[in-house]
Amino acid sequence: MKRIILAALLLGCVVIAFARPAFTGNAVHDNMLTILITRLLAGIYFLIVIKSGGPDVFSAKPAGEFGKSLLFSIPAFVIAVNNMPVISFIVGNCRVSDSAFWVAVFAAECLAVGLFEEAVFRGLLLPHFLKRCRTRIHIFVCVAVTSCVFGLYHLFNLFEGASFGDVLRQVGYSALIGAMCAVVMLITGNLTVPILIHGIYNFCGMLFETLGEGFWWDTPTIVITVVLSVLTVVFYAVVFVKMPSFRLYEQVKVHASSGTADGGNAGEAVNCAGSLEAVNGAGSLEAVNGAGTLEAVDRGGAERAHEAADAVSAVNTANAPEAPDSSSVPDAADAANKE
Repeated sequence: MKRIILAALLLGCVVIAFARPAFTGNAVHDNMLTILITRLLAGIYFLIVIKSGGPDVFSAKPAGEFGKSLLFSIPAFVIAVNNMPVISFIVGNCRVSDSAFWVAVFAAECLAVGLFEEAVFRGLLLPHFLKRCRTRIHIFVCVAVTSCVFGLYHLFNLFEGASFGDVLRQVGYSALIGAMCAVVMLITGNLTVPILIHGIYNFCGMLFETLGEGFWWDTPTIVITVVLSVLTVVFYAVVFVKMPSFRLYEQVKVHASSGTADGGNAGEAVNCAGSLEAVNGAGSLEAVNGAGTLEAVDRGGAERAHEAADAVSAVNTANAPEAPDSSSVPDAADAANKE
C-alpha cells in the first residue's frame, strides 16, 4: 500500500509539473498553484521515505531539552523575518498589489517549498551523511557539503527563465541559508524548525517581488541585512564549536544502533556460546588428560611396586640358609637301632 501511495504522489507531481495547467488564467497565480501542489506532493513523498527507514526527525522529547534548543534557532528566525524589506514598506517604497487570499496562497506555497527542500536536504541527506561522521570535523564537512549541494540545486532555476547572474547569487546565499538551517537542525533535531525558517525566509523575501511592486532594496535594509548576517554566522560558528552534543547526531546514532542491535546481540550470543563451548571442551579435554595422567601414574606405581616386591623376594631367597640334604642326615630311627 505504501508503494502505491508513493507512486501516486510521484506521478501526480511529475504530471502537474510538466502539464502546468491553467487553473485561473493568471500566469502568476497559476505558477503559484503549480509550485504549491508539486512541492507539497514531493514533500509528502520524501516525508514518507524518511519515516519508513530514517531516524526520527520530528522528535520533541524530552520537552525541556527541545525547548532549550529552540532558543538557539532565534537568530535564524530573525534572519528570515529580516528578509522582508520592512523599511521600504514603511516609507512607502513598495506595496502588495494583490488580494489577501493570494497572499495566503503564496504563504502556503512558501511553506510547501520549505517542506520539500528541507525534507530532502536536512531530513534525508544530512542524517544520511551523519551516519558516517565520527568527529566534529566530520560533522562540519557534512554540513558544508549538503549546504553546497542545496545551493547548486537552485541552478535548475535557469530552466525557469531566470538570468544567470540572479541564479548565481541565489546559489551563493542559498548555500549560506542551507548551512544555517543545517546547524539549526543539528541543534533541535526537529525538521519542523528549519521548514518554518525556510518558509518564512521565502515569504518575506519574495512577497513584494511576486505579488507586489516598488523598490525595496534600499541602503539601510542592505546594511542591516549584512550586519545581522555576520552576527548570525559568528553566533552559529561559536555554537557549533562549543555545543557539547547535537540532538540530530544522537538521534541518527540511536537509529543506526537500533537497526543493528538484534543482529549484533544474536552474533554476540553465538560467539559467547561458542566460547563457552570451547572452554567447556577444553575443560573436558583437560579433565580427560588429567584422568589419563593419573591412570598412567597409577599404572606406573603399580608396576614399580610389583618390581620392588620381586626384588625383595629375590633378596630374601638369596639370604635364606640352605636346607641340609636329606641323604647326608642319618635317620633318627636308624641311629636308635644301632645303639
